[in-house]
Amino acid sequence: MKKTIVVILFITQVFLSYSQIKKLTDEDYNKSGAIKLIFVTTNEEVKGLAKLDIEKGLPFLLIQSGIGPVVYATDSVFESNYQVYYYEQGCVGPDIEQMKGYNFEIFNYLTSKYGKKWIHSVRKDVIGLKQWKRRK
Repeated sequence: MKKTIVVILFITQVFLSYSQIKKLTDEDYNKSGAIKLIFVTTNEEVKGLAKLDIEKGLPFLLIQSGIGPVVYATDSVFESNYQVYYYEQGCVGPDIEQMKGYNFEIFNYLTSKYGKKWIHSVRKDVIGLKQWKRRK
């Protein structure tokens, strides 16, 4: 009986702890490079912010939409599988080239860590994805 309970507890713990995504706080967003893009002017600064976010374990993929944010049910699955977060810029945001530069660094990181399998499940409206795929 004790063995059965231990096995059930172990299996439950594995399922509850496997692939959980961190719940981002306001502080996480405010200290991220993604929010600081509006203040940078060079591509090197953009790359530096992306690399810093990767080192901190909080990389973002930037999306720009309209007034209302768009969230798909598969977003959390992607975020959980690849430990990267979608960041919705809304209708106003940093320069599009800066957002592309940031995302290119994140794309390169994802490719180096997970290979090309992440490309099939990423949102297709991520800024710069089409251009990055053409370059590769």
